Amino acid sequence: MITLGALGAALLYALGYLELKDSIHHGATSKRVNIFSNYVMAAWSVPLALIPLIFPKQFLFHPNWPATLAAIGAGASLFIGRICTVKALAKADLSISAPLLGMKTVLVALFSILLLHTPVGWHLMTAAVLTVAALTLLQIGPDHNKHHRRAAVGWAIGASILFALVDVLTQGYARTSGVAFFQPVMFVVLAAMTPLLGSTPPAPPVAKKRLFIGGAVIGFQAPLVIMLIGLFGQATLINILYATRTIWSVAVDAWKGEGNAREYWVARSLGALLLLAAIILALVK
Repeated sequence: MITLGALGAALLYALGYLELKDSIHHGATSKRVNIFSNYVMAAWSVPLALIPLIFPKQFLFHPNWPATLAAIGAGASLFIGRICTVKALAKADLSISAPLLGMKTVLVALFSILLLHTPVGWHLMTAAVLTVAALTLLQIGPDHNKHHRRAAVGWAIGASILFALVDVLTQGYARTSGVAFFQPVMFVVLAAMTPLLGSTPPAPPVAKKRLFIGGAVIGFQAPLVIMLIGLFGQATLINILYATRTIWSVAVDAWKGEGNAREYWVARSLGALLLLAAIILALVK
């Protein structure tokens, strides 16, 4: 269940990203993409609160103040982290920003130890380090924004820290309060904060279909990852498996003839092998 869910979410990430990139290419603004995706995430997550009414014995639903505050913190961190991600991607190529965003994998393992006192064995720690190395190789490519490198580094580090905090809070509190309580609260907070992004022009008609499809897919796969963490509590393992989205992204770019995937196939193939090694280590654990 964990493996299939995380790997499936990784594939959906690449497919959704392709649609969103095309929508931006056809005139949709990055802010519009961010706003629409936030609302879709909330739309997928809020109905989870009704599941305990249908299956009261199968789903834990235990509201409490610590979990409520943690869900609010996770929602706010996700909101700010998504802004940081857009800023990082705008400041530099994916070859710079995406590997830095991959630091989240190691940070989740470290935060689990520091904040939750969760034992993380050498298998998962080694797998986490290999994952970051793999992400660096998989996303290597020319940088056309050298002047904004330092800004991209700062935004990406901020996003990685915030996203890692989201996963650790989910692991620590959704298991005790129930994912049917924690996740709706978290994404309602995300939706409630979205108007703070301000107004933006509507997407042109040619971009609306791409925006709708991509936003729906991205908006589904992100809550799916959160739900897996909330149900099973294996944030580090799930993040390592979820990192395979980089392989799918490279494949999609190669299929579309973008992203210099063919030019840098040697480095990216090595990155894929490192990522496979990380997944095997995680599964062995």
